[in-house]
Amino acid sequence: MIITKTPFRISFVGGGSDLPTYYTQRKGAVLSTTIDKYMYIS
Repeated sequence: MIITKTPFRISFVGGGSDLPTYYTQRKGAVLSTTIDKYMYIS
């Protein structure tokens, strides 16, 4: 079994899209950070 400790992340501005019709025509940026809280995933 693999268990990982993953930090929570807060996004302030921006975001992304996986749609080629969107990202091929527009530039993008994301501002995010992690906080001192974690989730364990198995």
